[in-house]
Amino acid sequence: DTASLHPVSLSMMALQIEPPRARSRPLMLRYVAVVAISALAVSFELWLLWGGKSRDQEAPLGDSVLAHRVGSWATENNEESRHTESLEGYATSNASGGYDVEKKFSSPPLIRGDEIAGNRTQMNNENEFESTINATVQGKTRKYIHIDTVGSSWIASHSPRNHSNPNRDVRISFRLHDPRDVPYPQNFLSVRDYMCMVSLLPSPSGGTLLDFTDFTTTISTDLNILFIGDSLSQQFAQGFYDSVLGEENLGSHVIVRSFINGKDIRTTNSGLHICSSLVAPTRGGGVSAYWRVLELMSKETEAGAYVNCKKEKGWLGQDGKKLSKYRSFYYPSNGKNALVKMNTSKNNPATTWYHSPPKYNESEQQEYRVKRYDCCVLRPQHGWMEIHEITRARIVEQIELCNTVVGAQTVIISTLPLNNNILTPADWDGIIAINGVIREIAQSWKPPSPGDDGVKWVLIQEFSNFTNQILWRNAQHIGYNITMPDFAKNDGWEKEGSEFLLHRYRGIKHRLLQHPPSIPMVCGYHIDQPFSTKNETAGMCFFNKISRDGMHWCVETLGPRYSANIACLLGCVYNEKEPENVEELHMCERECNDQFMSLTPVDESWILGTNTTILSKSAS
Repeated sequence: DTASLHPVSLSMMALQIEPPRARSRPLMLRYVAVVAISALAVSFELWLLWGGKSRDQEAPLGDSVLAHRVGSWATENNEESRHTESLEGYATSNASGGYDVEKKFSSPPLIRGDEIAGNRTQMNNENEFESTINATVQGKTRKYIHIDTVGSSWIASHSPRNHSNPNRDVRISFRLHDPRDVPYPQNFLSVRDYMCMVSLLPSPSGGTLLDFTDFTTTISTDLNILFIGDSLSQQFAQGFYDSVLGEENLGSHVIVRSFINGKDIRTTNSGLHICSSLVAPTRGGGVSAYWRVLELMSKETEAGAYVNCKKEKGWLGQDGKKLSKYRSFYYPSNGKNALVKMNTSKNNPATTWYHSPPKYNESEQQEYRVKRYDCCVLRPQHGWMEIHEITRARIVEQIELCNTVVGAQTVIISTLPLNNNILTPADWDGIIAINGVIREIAQSWKPPSPGDDGVKWVLIQEFSNFTNQILWRNAQHIGYNITMPDFAKNDGWEKEGSEFLLHRYRGIKHRLLQHPPSIPMVCGYHIDQPFSTKNETAGMCFFNKISRDGMHWCVETLGPRYSANIACLLGCVYNEKEPENVEELHMCERECNDQFMSLTPVDESWILGTNTTILSKSAS
């Protein structure tokens, strides 16, 4: 267990071990050796970064986007917002005397598959944790989630011809995998400072991995799905791209417009921020896309001309229609499209614009047109918007505009989680109230009259439920003396005894960090003894694999459940036939959320089965 003492290897998401206690002399010598090796490794990185030749200087254009800064903090420039997107990257010292350094993604993966396989059996015997999870799905016959063990509902081809098949009953299905076979989603993550830690040394064999991260997800669908929102929506859309795109078809990913903070992507610390991007076609023949909009859309905030998606809160209908009219040509390619600087007068010392045009020969390929989107996935942009601005009327108008602008007939809305803009109990109460409004809108939504266009179905993704369960469990892990609530309760548990969620981690001092993050959200293991939970004296801690900055989440570890949940929710609408009634739809929605937006373990057979395909449907 010597490697467990390395700070970068310690996280709630990867390990659950006790703090170092008095050790025998041989163990202490091993500990000193590990620290020395760690210091040498970090020193070498520092020499590469500052004293030697920078690796990024040798990287081809765009390669530095995939670099990773361990423990650093950087987000987009937005001085007008309380959102942490106003930060820039920097290095901080840690307790071992080292500094956070850049690591290429060719380094060991964020969570290694061998850690997972070795710990699955151990987790099955640990009932303390499992007794506290939402066990609504476990031990009961599933009515809406179905298993196909022969794979007949799975289409592996990316050909757009799949999209025009009128006899296809199953329009979206998914599979779960051992991460040794299908890696955690990181192919398209483009902002390095939202990414999570890379272990520099191997973890001890006795470590325990929380089993809600022990699978990855792949999806087959002919649906057109559009994610709309800020950088958090960008992250999870990019993770979703990984789930719908095979390694042999990376060339189907196209960046329409993006920007960096600075002149040159080779030297920027913040990475590439996406304004709009697509994967067309996906596995199964559909489309997945992302559109950066910084507040809930309304007719009042629609712009009449160009919108600077870096900082302007307005939106331009033509940007959405451009994604709907996108025309591509299917050509299997395992190489990513090259990132190219855009020829625009809007480039300046503070911002440079990029895109990645497709590279295939139009005359030889299958033409594909998007036309309209089946579904929009929304997240109210708290951070860019104040709590009081996120009203029922604004949410409803955004839902309706999803149909008006891009033709969507289904909308999924994520409930809002904790973030570093929630400063007081009143703020937290406000977020919980917004989530209640979101649920009420979905439950009471009335489809349009037969023959009329409009949004038919509104579904809820219980993202707040999922992340709050993680934060409660992590708080207990890092030393909070709390009693785990009953997560199976319909409401109320998020408020009860939750004051500790507002305890602030002040181990990092930086003028651009407007609000320190929540201790349970960013800390994986405490360094200072004792570890105080008082705001003004919180000790240094090792970061975890939940969140890097108290605003953005670790898509590498939370993304597979997120993507599986989106696929499950959409199956409730589109598989076999439309829901017979709203009540049946929301019962299917509940089963998907109970299974994937919670800490409920999945059946091991779902992961280990060779052709095991999962699909949901609300119609009996």
